[in-house]
Parts: sequence; C-alpha cells; structure tokens
Amino acid sequence: MSLQRKLLLGFSVMVLPTLLVGVQAIRTNALEGGTLEGLRQRLAHSRTYADVEDAMFNQTQVVWRYLSGDPAAKQEFPLTEQVVDYWLDRWTAGLPPDALKFADGVRSIEGDIRAVAARVFTLYDSGQREAAYVTARHEFVERLQPALAAVNREIYRQARELSVQRAVAEMQAIVEAQRRVLWSIIVLALVVGLIASWLVSRSLARPISELGRAMAVVGAGDLDYAIESRSRDEIGDLARAFARMTEKLRQSRAQLVQSEKLASIGQMAAAVAHGLRNPLASLRAAAQLAQHRVEAPAAREQLGAIVEQVDRLDLRIAHLLTFSRPAPFRPLRESVRALVEGALSGFSELLRQRRVELSMNHAAVLPEIRVDPMRLEQALTEIVSNALDAMPDGGRLEIATRPEGGEVGANGVVIEIGDSGGGIPPEILPTVCEPFFTTRPEGTGLGLAIAKRYVEEAGGRLEIASAVGRGTTVRIWLPVPSGDAAPVPAAPSLA
Repeated sequence: MSLQRKLLLGFSVMVLPTLLVGVQAIRTNALEGGTLEGLRQRLAHSRTYADVEDAMFNQTQVVWRYLSGDPAAKQEFPLTEQVVDYWLDRWTAGLPPDALKFADGVRSIEGDIRAVAARVFTLYDSGQREAAYVTARHEFVERLQPALAAVNREIYRQARELSVQRAVAEMQAIVEAQRRVLWSIIVLALVVGLIASWLVSRSLARPISELGRAMAVVGAGDLDYAIESRSRDEIGDLARAFARMTEKLRQSRAQLVQSEKLASIGQMAAAVAHGLRNPLASLRAAAQLAQHRVEAPAAREQLGAIVEQVDRLDLRIAHLLTFSRPAPFRPLRESVRALVEGALSGFSELLRQRRVELSMNHAAVLPEIRVDPMRLEQALTEIVSNALDAMPDGGRLEIATRPEGGEVGANGVVIEIGDSGGGIPPEILPTVCEPFFTTRPEGTGLGLAIAKRYVEEAGGRLEIASAVGRGTTVRIWLPVPSGDAAPVPAAPSLA
C-alpha cells in the first residue's frame, strides 16, 4: 500500500471531528456577527445623539457670539435650528417606544433654547445689553444646561444598557454554547485521533527512523554510508532520492575543492589589481602632463588615448576591488526618489548624446527605505549604464517607483528600470548577474553582480526580465523598515 493511501486511511477517520469543528465555527461566527452588527447599529445611534448635543451646543454658542459683538451670528441662528431638527429626526427615527419620552424632553429643551434666544436677541437689539446677557446666563447656564445634562445621563445610561450590556449577554450565551460543543468534539477527536495515529504510525515509524539514522550519518560527513530502502511507498522513494543526493554530494566535494582554488585565485587577482592602481595613476598623470606640453595634434591624440585606456583599466580595477573587498554596510533612512535622481544626475549628457528619452513615474506616496545610499546609488548607476549601453542608437529609458507588499506581508518599494534595447537572449539571462560574466569586450562582468549584492545586502531582491527585440526591465524590491511611520508624499514626477 502506498503512503498516500495509508495517510488517507488514517486521516479519513478524523474528518468527522474536523467537519463538526468547522460547522460549529461557522455557526458561532454567524451568531457573533449578528451580535456585533446589532451593537454597531446601537453605537451608531448613540453617535447620532452626540451630533444632536453638538448642534444644540452650537445654538447657544451663536447667541453668546451675538452678545460678544458678532452681528453675523444672528443670521446663523436659523441655520442651527435646521441642523438640530435634522439630527433630532435621525435620532428619534431609531428609538424604541419606551425611549420616546427622552426625545420629547430633548425637543422641549431645544424649544426653550429657541425661545430664550429670541428674547435675548430682542433685548440686545433694543439696547438692553446687560439684561440680554443676564437673561442668557440665567436661562442657558443655570436652567437649560443642567436640564439637558440630566436628560443626557438618562439617555446614555439606557444606551449602555441596550448596547453594551445586551451585547455582552449575547456573547456570553454564545461562548457558553460553544464551550459545550467544543468539549464534545474534543472527546470525539481524542478517541478518533488515537485510532488513526496507531494505524499510521505502525507503517511509518520504522522506515522513517531508518532514514533518520542514515541522514545523521551522512550529515556527520560519512558520504560512503550505504542507504538501503526496503519500503515500496513514498518513503522508499525518498530514501532512494536521498541516496542519489549523497552520491551527488560525493561528486561535488571534488568540485568544492576546485572552487576554493578559484576563490584563492580571485583574492590574488584582487591583490594584484590593488598593486596596479598606483602605477596606473602615475602613468595617467604623466600622460596628462605631456598632453598639455605637446603641440603636435597626433601626439596629443595618442596621449589622450593613453588617458582613456588608463581610465578604463582603473574602472575595471575598481570593480574588481569592490567585488572582492566590499566596504562595511552603513544603512540610513533615505528617500527613494532622491536616490533615483542622484543616480541619474551623472547621465544627463550621455542621455542627450545617445538620443535616449527618459520617462520617470513616481508614485504619489512613497515610504522611506533603510539602505546604504552610496551602495544603492552605485547599484542604480550600474543598471542605468547597462541600459544605455543597450541603446547605442537611441531609445526610451523608463524608471518607475511604487510601494508594493512582499513575502509574508512585508511592505516595500519597487524600482523598475526598463530600456527599449535589443534585449537579452533567454539562454544567457540566468547568468547575467554572475561575477565576471559579460558580453562586451570592454566589460568587467562585475556591474550587475555588484548591483545584486548591494540590493540583497539591504534585504531586497533584484530580478531581470527581458525579451529579444523588445528590451529589458530590471526590477528592484526593497523592504520598508518594520514599524515605520506613515509614507511620505513624493513631489510631482517629471517625465
């Protein structure tokens, strides 16, 4: 019998408890949803009454503003009456019958506020300003506000009883019923689980134990250990696959020795390259000095060629040293737009000479990222330089930035750099980021390798998509620091 059938036989016995748990969870979720929806509606009704309070308070404030010398306040009072009526109608529309007495009390107080306001306006307009102020203080502060506060206490007390206490009682009943059902399911699952576990473990424990011992021996370094598989199910297939993997490990051991030799050669090459920089600098300085003193155009042209070749050799040496001995990683919080524009600042003249159209599209809101700004700018510079090299006769360079989520819910920012060049053949696309791989005679093969290393050091990913004849797009995803503040709006994008 195959492992799949054994597992199906064992776990099929456990379907019933799982099904019961699912049905109970759905039922409980529906009941809780109904309770929470009722609570939400009742709380919304309480918030509506809070709007009634605010509107009535604004009525009294309009009167006090008029008494303080604001003549426009009197014209605002009819508008406050309309606002109070609007919120009162909305509030009373959802009241239960036993709470309509509170609505009558609030309407009575609101009517008194209107009557007092009319009296105060009349007294103030007739020149009796002191009497108007005394009337307003006596009626609003000493009589109507305490009366409204008493009504408010009763309204909010009843709202608490109708909303929170009722919701708590309903939730307690749901929890109690769920507890009884779950205890029953637990007992059933325990019995069924014991039976299923015995059926499964009897045919799985022994071969898995043997395979575990073999893995321990091979993990300790004994790649010559013989791995036998007597099982004919998937575990046997796994054991045979592990035996094949062990054989490949044995073969790769010799390759690893060769790789270590190559690594030593790389270190030696870096040391030699470092030793060549000073002589090259002296050669360049001498060529430049001679270029200023020689009058013959042909000689000046040859000296200029020497300077150009020395610069090219120095760039290759810089790439080699950067790849073999990277500087310490020093992350800082940086703006994505500033980093992109900083990397593009040195390409303005080259864009014009190559007749390349630049298109930039930044999202309106971009969070800051935590990177080493010098390294990320160098990575972007390498990518843009490769894009321009792919368009020697002109084209279009498109750069876009936007926020985007990553794996396991992580937030990040995406930078996409696309060109309209000839594209990369699919057979060499997987190797373009490997060190020392290049298709250009003058290239070092380290530009994209360095860019990928710097992006991955910052916790990001670098991906390349290309189609022959349609161009290449390099996609960089960089994470946003956890617990970061809200995203910072970016300035308008310039194309």
